[in-house]
Amino acid sequence: MAKIVIEIKSCKECPHFKTANHWSSDGWDRMEDWMCTKADKKIQGGVEWHEESKIKIPDWCPAQNGT
Repeated sequence: MAKIVIEIKSCKECPHFKTANHWSSDGWDRMEDWMCTKADKKIQGGVEWHEESKIKIPDWCPAQNGT
């Protein structure tokens, strides 16, 4: 079977990436929880738009480790 390799620089580029709305008492805040569907883990909670570029791919990432 052939192996397809994709290079990603952010979790948002991964096919196993999903966001979930993060609850906030302030209706103006727009935060998201970043989730990995392959590992069934939270990557980062309460991510705001200006923080996205600072979030690194976690060491436990299954796509990064080839699992």
